[in-house]
Amino acid sequence: MKKNLLPFSFPLLLLLLMASCSKDAQEVKLANGLVKTPKQDRGFLILTEQNIDQKAISEALSNLGVKKFVFKEANKELGLIRVQTPDPSFPEKARKVAGVQSVSVDIVQNWRLPERNFRSSIAYGNNTGTGTISHPSAKTAAAALTDRYSFLQWGLQAIHAPEAWAKGYKGTGVKVAVLDGGFLLNNPEIKPNIILTHSFVEGEEVQYHGEEGFSHGSHVAGTIAAVKDSNGVAGVAPEAKLILVKVLSDAGTGAFSSFIDGIFYATNHGAKVINMSLGGELPLKTFTDDNGTPDDPSDDYVVEYDRDVKELITAINRATLYATLNGTTVIAAAGNDGYNYDTEKRFITYPAAALGVLAISSTGPLGWGINQDTSLYLPSIFTNYGKHFIHYAAPGGNYTLPPNTTIVDVGGIINYEYVFDFVFNIGYWDEASATYYYGWAAGTSMASPHAAAVAALIYQKYPFANPLLVDLVLKTSSTDYGTPGKDKYFGDGEVNALKAVK
Repeated sequence: MKKNLLPFSFPLLLLLLMASCSKDAQEVKLANGLVKTPKQDRGFLILTEQNIDQKAISEALSNLGVKKFVFKEANKELGLIRVQTPDPSFPEKARKVAGVQSVSVDIVQNWRLPERNFRSSIAYGNNTGTGTISHPSAKTAAAALTDRYSFLQWGLQAIHAPEAWAKGYKGTGVKVAVLDGGFLLNNPEIKPNIILTHSFVEGEEVQYHGEEGFSHGSHVAGTIAAVKDSNGVAGVAPEAKLILVKVLSDAGTGAFSSFIDGIFYATNHGAKVINMSLGGELPLKTFTDDNGTPDDPSDDYVVEYDRDVKELITAINRATLYATLNGTTVIAAAGNDGYNYDTEKRFITYPAAALGVLAISSTGPLGWGINQDTSLYLPSIFTNYGKHFIHYAAPGGNYTLPPNTTIVDVGGIINYEYVFDFVFNIGYWDEASATYYYGWAAGTSMASPHAAAVAALIYQKYPFANPLLVDLVLKTSSTDYGTPGKDKYFGDGEVNALKAVK
């Protein structure tokens, strides 16, 4: 049988893993992600006072005489106006316009959480791998894992999804929005459940065309709602309906305004759950934005924390509270930098820290490829944490440094052991041949959709529920691992689909 091994050397992989987890690398990431924005004129978000005529404000902003001014959009419901100009004098002038509450920079950065991901040699329709794994304490669950590769999806068993299915809860008809990068819209595993798509990335369609061949958004969408049809994998809520919203470019970059627009769009189109497997670090300090032109200081702008960053947070909170007040549960990945947000003073991860958002940390096994009875609930090596930051934990994958490179065979699938400790799903493809592949990924990006899908199961059971009730059900049904009570790694516990629908 052909070995399904990684396409690069282990020493190189080890160096990459070690570098990505170092504090020095995190500082470099912060500098590159925030201080050096892409080469485009900077955007600004204008927060207006409530019940104000935005048309008059928009006209006044257009008449300020600043360089290369472009009016982008006005959102009356959120009280936001978005414009674009490289002119550093714009904010001071705009703040003097009647009805303007504040002006903040629309920060652009690379949002892609540094998850690990590996494509397998298993293509859609490939018959490779016929193994089955029985959960020793749940015969019903084992019987429900009928999709060809669901035996690799330890995350389903970790949150007891098959037992919830056995009770009739598969998220039937519940609309779940995925805000992410591009998607593989024709992948047979998710296509039947897609009901709506939209792109907020100028110049890019919703369909993924990235060079690396990994659609992060599709892996997330598959974790939530891959169809249960015996062909490949199954989502936690395999009968939920997907609203796929592109808020990041295929390269992983985007502005804060993109996901603000995405939240507003998803809420207004009936999403009961919004999943955001993305995270950007907002600095808790002042920094200089060079507008992507480091050799031209004339367009530099000093982004002050007490003025610009705080007001950007206010804009984010307006969007997340709008969703919450309109009956949409918003869930986001906690981030993969191993930060303790009970003590971290340099920056904070958004949108996980926004008002009304449930921040999800990651857990996963070590050695599952060797022993499928091992614990599935170890805090992941990469997950951000904090008692006052994390709401719930969910399966996101795990590994050690150095990783376990023992070659193992799980149901006919051969790979390094540590790869099996990641989350298995769709998301990989070769665009030239239009071939879809399955594979593994690890990160809080993978944990968040597990939790979002459980929320969808709750909405199926309680159709008239609201975000407060969903949060209460999650809190009372999650399994209390770690330190008794609310703790820094699990928050109020690991989500449990079975208990959530009992």
